[in-house]
Amino acid sequence: MEINNIQICNVCMRSSDESAGAVFITATKNGEAIHVCTGCIPHIIHGSGDVVKSNALVEAEFKQ
Repeated sequence: MEINNIQICNVCMRSSDESAGAVFITATKNGEAIHVCTGCIPHIIHGSGDVVKSNALVEAEFKQ
């Protein structure tokens, strides 16, 4: 997800402002645009989409 031009991984919650060298990929899950850092892509490819948090959940956790 993206909040104020900061990308946040919908799996591990890593943000682009805390990890300047991180690369984020945009994907779609259940019709919702999500962001996944490259470190979490293997979890999705070799596991399932169940590890992906919704944007509402990411936003609620990120703003705490």
